[in-house]
Amino acid sequence: MTDTEHRPLAEGADEIIGEFPCTQTQLRCWFLDRLSPGNPALNVAVRWEIRGDFKTESIETAFRQIIERHEILRTRFVETGGQPVQQVVRAVSFRMPVIDLRHVPADQRAARVQSISRETAAAPFDLGQAGLFRVTLLMVENRRGFILITAHQSCFDGWSIRVLGRELGELAAAIDAGRPAQLPELALQYGDFALWQDEYRNSYGFETEKTYWREQLRDAPYFEIPPDRPRGRVKTSRGEILSAVLPMELGERIEAAARAQHVSLFSYGAAVISAALHHYSGSREILFGTQIAGREDVDLESLIGVFINNLVLRFDIADDLSFADHLARVSATVGAALNHQKMPFNNLVELVNPARDPSRNPLVSLNFNQQKAFLEDTRYGDFELISAPSQSPGVIYDLNFIMIGRPTGWRMSVEYNTDLFDEATAQELLDLWQKAYAFALTDPQAKIGDMKGPVRAPASPKETRAEPDSRVEALLLAHRDVADAAVRRDASGASHAYAAPAAGLATPLETLPAHLTAYLAERLTDDEMPAGISILLALPRRADGALDDAALPMPDPMPTPVAPPVARKASPPADREAELGRVWARVLDVPQVQGSDDFFALGGHSLLALRMFSAMRETFGVQPDLAVLFKEPTLSGFARAVFGEAEAPVADPAPAAPPDVETAEQTPAIIDWETTIYRQGSGDCAIYTLNHPFLYYRMAKTLPGHASVVNLHMFNARIDAETENLSLEQIAGDAVDAMQLGDRPKTVALVGLCVNGILAAEMTRQIRLKGHDVSFVALIDSWAPGYVRSQPRFTRWRWNTEKRAKRLLYFTGKLARGRISMMAYLKEFSFSLKLVERFAPDRALNPEEEANEAVTQFLVRAARRYTPRALDGETVLLFRSQANHPRAKPLLFGWRGFVPDDSPVFDLRGWHEDSLSDSGIDKLSTVLGERLELGGGSER
Repeated sequence: MTDTEHRPLAEGADEIIGEFPCTQTQLRCWFLDRLSPGNPALNVAVRWEIRGDFKTESIETAFRQIIERHEILRTRFVETGGQPVQQVVRAVSFRMPVIDLRHVPADQRAARVQSISRETAAAPFDLGQAGLFRVTLLMVENRRGFILITAHQSCFDGWSIRVLGRELGELAAAIDAGRPAQLPELALQYGDFALWQDEYRNSYGFETEKTYWREQLRDAPYFEIPPDRPRGRVKTSRGEILSAVLPMELGERIEAAARAQHVSLFSYGAAVISAALHHYSGSREILFGTQIAGREDVDLESLIGVFINNLVLRFDIADDLSFADHLARVSATVGAALNHQKMPFNNLVELVNPARDPSRNPLVSLNFNQQKAFLEDTRYGDFELISAPSQSPGVIYDLNFIMIGRPTGWRMSVEYNTDLFDEATAQELLDLWQKAYAFALTDPQAKIGDMKGPVRAPASPKETRAEPDSRVEALLLAHRDVADAAVRRDASGASHAYAAPAAGLATPLETLPAHLTAYLAERLTDDEMPAGISILLALPRRADGALDDAALPMPDPMPTPVAPPVARKASPPADREAELGRVWARVLDVPQVQGSDDFFALGGHSLLALRMFSAMRETFGVQPDLAVLFKEPTLSGFARAVFGEAEAPVADPAPAAPPDVETAEQTPAIIDWETTIYRQGSGDCAIYTLNHPFLYYRMAKTLPGHASVVNLHMFNARIDAETENLSLEQIAGDAVDAMQLGDRPKTVALVGLCVNGILAAEMTRQIRLKGHDVSFVALIDSWAPGYVRSQPRFTRWRWNTEKRAKRLLYFTGKLARGRISMMAYLKEFSFSLKLVERFAPDRALNPEEEANEAVTQFLVRAARRYTPRALDGETVLLFRSQANHPRAKPLLFGWRGFVPDDSPVFDLRGWHEDSLSDSGIDKLSTVLGERLELGGGSER
């Protein structure tokens, strides 16, 4: 039981006195807690030693007064409309348990202190309960004890330790002496900072921050130290710490060296650890994270709260660089990062938009911090508070290098994830770190490459560590066509892979090596790729299950990767590519298009792509498949795909509908649904988007790699008298059949815009009836059928009038900013579209736009005849674009009673389809990515 459970509520505990937006750090904490509720890695654990004449009741009273002073310690987090907010309550109940260890034998007390510290540090918090802060006092002697403090990272940071210590000491001493405490009134509370940050993120200053970080991290690699064992599918937080205390004189030498080089102590430490990591990994580019206080305003210095921000530091290190020159570069990089420290890490991830991987932190896997201890060892009245090493409740990073300065000397610690690294590796890194300091202090002009001698670490760690082989094994075992795998090296050091095929293999056995080669090539560097792959019906294993190396046959050489899905020549005729470029330029309304230009990067979207296909049909007499543009979005690549030796795409030998599709008897479809695979994932979950295939193309690149991303569309469906009276249930049934899920249970997710969202809801019901799992269904601007028509006539008139006015303002703004042409603007309104059709019929809707509109109206008519069914057991995500009034949130788009009452509603920027471009699609990708990592096939 935690201290926050089963305790009486304080008077006013339910009274909300303030509600504020979450800061970006709090948002990230909330998201991480939602992924793993009660994650101990989000706890901040502090341990203080208290000596002298102190009263436990005075200490407890002082903590209560601190909680009254700081609203953040009376804060809880609730979800409103799919977004978390922080609420401050008037009071929380607080008590400080006292554990008496004075009866424990002296030689056992230290172990008991460690045990209790570990237990209290790891106890989870419920973010929905105010007071994310607890304290325990351990009495070890009559005049000596330990104060154990655990706070959630959403309300506490390192600087808060200093504030808390000063206020605790002063308040407790004042209580004992019977005098008023000498503490200044707080000018601000944490909620004020949250409002300021929210306002700043919409300011011009924030745009300059974006510019710096976008350039600083452009094409940055993901730097990590190869672990000792394969990384799991999801990130874990189990960890340990190894530490070493530096002699006082060595700490003094380090501080003197930093002063002599005119750099900060942190910059000096960053130069040392980056050089050590360069030497250990062999990588030229080193990236790691670090934290800053984030309290630039003097009024923030006296507040408890989470103000820290994570910065990403990127260094380019060459062996022929002297340490002094490297130090100068590091100092400049650190200085520039500090000058742009207002970019919240949460927003930085959105800006860089790296590939999501549920087993890794975004952007950085390593962290480094160097600072003096936050709590000053100080006497307050008849007692003193002394900083003590704290317990690690859980790890966030693969490796965390921490250097804390205390009065007794500098303490170096390596915190490591025990699911990835052995203790021996952590010790090796700790030893290397200390030797790197010795190298830097001995001769600052020595070349970085000369570290190999003095530090006595492996010169080529990749040759001595088995991680690349383990990574290849893990990747092969994750492939759906592989039942067993192993990697071995021959006498020359070359690695070879062996794989046994899975039961029910759909791919021809003779093509499996080539498919696995292509699969590995997308996920490994050239150095990590095995020299060959052999397919065995079963790997030879001994009775104890170990691989029988002697029975392994001579490996096959590495096959040529699978040919691209479209046959093509080395290059198309120059005149055809040039003519195609002119077609693209006309359609995209740009002056010219170069061979390397990307259709979607130039502003291409669904209707423009259809228009481009229509122009190609008229100009060249060819009709490419949608998948061709997705796989080859550049002009040259697309031209090669279309004008190669075979003009029609060659069928991909892999199964057409992921994941792990089985052949089954199907009833002939009335509506023909076509399948386009955006991306084949490495896991067993697939997310299906309905219609609008070009809108979701960009999203596929940003979702977690384990999920396949597929589009089902009916652009070429026959709409006539026979199909007109089909029910939505029948249309959904044909779509489900087109997914070819087979009999074995599968995990899927569905996404639909507008009427396609209604279709997705019905498909969800039918998929469940077939025995498959729907991780979530996302409905974008999808009102429940019949809800709007059920409203009074005046209400409907008012809503429609509001929508027309907002639509006019939105698209007029786009026209004024040059983001839409006049003709496209006129087509957005029924009245002006009729004028275009009358006076400029050649500029009206083209056949593709008309076909798209026909499909939409066909589904709308079917939806009007449809009665929704309840989706009580499903995860339903609702999204609202600017086309809908905020009232849609509390109304749940009319689905209340059909979907869970706590279904979240997320806001998207942009008008309806416009919301699935730029920032809107990024927001959608982020939310869906979080849900996929939470449970959509990631085996969390």
